[in-house]
Amino acid sequence: MSSTHPSSPPWGTATKALVALIGMALVGALLFRLQAIVPLLVVAGILTYLILPLIRLLHLRARLPWGLATNLCFLVLVVLIAAVSTATGLAIIQQLQALFFTVQHFLFGLPEQLQAMGRDPLFIGPFEFDLAMVDLGVLADQALAALQPVLGRMSTLLTGLATVALESLGRMIFVLAIAYFISMDFERVRSAWRGLSIPGYEQDLRRLQAALARIWNAFLRGQLLVAVATGTLTGLLMAMLGVRFSLGLGVLTGLSKFVPILGPFVAGAIAGVVAVFQPTNWLGLSPLTHMALVIGVLFVLNQIIDYVMLPRIMGDALNLHPVLVLVGAILGASLAGVIGLLLSAPSVATLLLLGRYTYRKMLDLDPWNPPIDATSPAAEVFHWAWLTRRLRRHGDVKP
Repeated sequence: MSSTHPSSPPWGTATKALVALIGMALVGALLFRLQAIVPLLVVAGILTYLILPLIRLLHLRARLPWGLATNLCFLVLVVLIAAVSTATGLAIIQQLQALFFTVQHFLFGLPEQLQAMGRDPLFIGPFEFDLAMVDLGVLADQALAALQPVLGRMSTLLTGLATVALESLGRMIFVLAIAYFISMDFERVRSAWRGLSIPGYEQDLRRLQAALARIWNAFLRGQLLVAVATGTLTGLLMAMLGVRFSLGLGVLTGLSKFVPILGPFVAGAIAGVVAVFQPTNWLGLSPLTHMALVIGVLFVLNQIIDYVMLPRIMGDALNLHPVLVLVGAILGASLAGVIGLLLSAPSVATLLLLGRYTYRKMLDLDPWNPPIDATSPAAEVFHWAWLTRRLRRHGDVKP
């Protein structure tokens, strides 16, 4: 006589909702408890995402096993980090420190300079402006009081940057280890991601996954290329124009591309301050003319990058209104600090994508008519699938 096992009864809707809420609460509590390592995990994920195309390139073109290609890429990465952490890293730190102290000295002396300017009328062509009616010194003091906490934190950060770098060695090793193991098991991770399934919603899930991949791929890899190109060109141009701290200005301007709208503006203003207050320049220009030239060159460079290079790299993968970008940057900085600020744009694009899908489903509308995941082909430029197709087209990989 064979024994039969009773079938497991299905969960009802209320049970599923309760389990889902408990699971979300546990995940939230875990993230709150381990909030110190969450930024490190995010950095490890970004590093993995950026290095995967190189690993795949070696795997496909050089016919290396995936594990060997991963080991080679991370070995080169460790060597580069060690090299940058020595002479080049110290030079960048020194220039950033000198650059910050120059800007700080300018800001602290700004109220007195504005008071002196307010004693005489300002002539712009045939027009005369009486600045004595506006107490510029008081306005500058109020602005400086608001900036004082930020300046204090930046001063402490830059002053102890070398010490922080040594103390952060353990964190760096943790990030590299996480990125290494994720890269080694990338095929398994990708299979698990693609294997996610919700009965009845398989097609919707696949389209959402593809749209999210385009958003984050275009931002992470595309924005990195834009930042490197901007920083390199800025450093070279500042050196050609005879501006001090050209290396530090290049690094600062490259990083500013990760901060939407406000970043390039602040970097250009700092370059102008350095140009106008340095003693001399090899072009023999007056300080104001030199400052105008520096700001004009940076403005043209940013316009070329924003309107020529950026659309070809990222397409309309993000397609965000500037107001949303600014609000997202402020919220991201307040919620997650520097990481939240840098990842604000793709995070807002992700929330909008999921929000549009949820809104249409709540109203019983078709989420794909018109499609919410429409984007231009340019957004896929740096996806490794594009690399695979290119290699196959040239006969390097058998289809």
